[in-house]
Amino acid sequence: MTEEQLEQPVNVKGPGAILKEAREKAGLKSADIANKLHLKVNIIEAIESDEYDPKISMTFTKGYLKLYAKQVNVKEDIILEAFASQTEVEKEPAKLQSFSKRVAKQASDDRLMLITYGIVVALLALVVIWWLQQDSSDSTGSDTSQVIEALETQNASDSTASLNMQTDSEDNAISEQPTADDLIISAQIAQDTANLPEQNESGVDESINALNAEQPEIPSTFEQQQNAIDNIELVFEFSDNCWMNLVDATGEAIAYGVKKQGRVMTVSGVAPFEVTLGAPDVVQISYDGVRVDMSRFEAGKSAKFSLPFAS
Repeated sequence: MTEEQLEQPVNVKGPGAILKEAREKAGLKSADIANKLHLKVNIIEAIESDEYDPKISMTFTKGYLKLYAKQVNVKEDIILEAFASQTEVEKEPAKLQSFSKRVAKQASDDRLMLITYGIVVALLALVVIWWLQQDSSDSTGSDTSQVIEALETQNASDSTASLNMQTDSEDNAISEQPTADDLIISAQIAQDTANLPEQNESGVDESINALNAEQPEIPSTFEQQQNAIDNIELVFEFSDNCWMNLVDATGEAIAYGVKKQGRVMTVSGVAPFEVTLGAPDVVQISYDGVRVDMSRFEAGKSAKFSLPFAS
């Protein structure tokens, strides 16, 4: 039953109306019944109007109805049945309506609690996922940064040593070129050596050999110069966080992991390079001092390519 059906009044003839009709048929007044039952007239009128004092017990009310029924020759069962029916009609709709509203409210509360629990669980899951990603990114990024910084320091020291050795080699080459004064001195030494006795020639030769032996051999820097020429410098500028992987022609992993926003990373290696970028649109690359055109890559998609680009 719907709430509208429950709220509709039900016309049920009460025991008071039955007793009143019987009294009127018998030609009696309310005062006559009150005198016979030793009750007040207002109580009789209340019974006939089906208005019962809630303070009076149901047992006493039924007793009054039975006594009243005897005075007007009405069966007690009819009066008691009418009283019971009227009591059920008065109370049942309220109970059913209250139960219906309570069920509807409980169902609404259950749905609200279910939605609330779902939101809380989703938020907790997102927090856990974010925390795990941050922890993984920080650890990977710090380890990779230390490796890259060590490689950058080693490459810088190797380049400095190569340049110093190249400079020393050039200075030695310049100093070895004979000047006019050196030629005059050498001619004078040759003349003096020719005038020395034979026993002194061997001593001079030994002295010259000793001087030659003391001069250290200058190591060849060709291999270091060749390595310095083969190494290509790359500069990566990150305008946002981006995952990357960089491998040179020798197969060495130069850079790997997530690079944070605002970082400028300078590395070097042997070309060609294999580059993988998670977000190429936030990265600007300089290859050996020349800007690389990154407009060819679509924003929002990862890219894997070789540097330099194939012509």
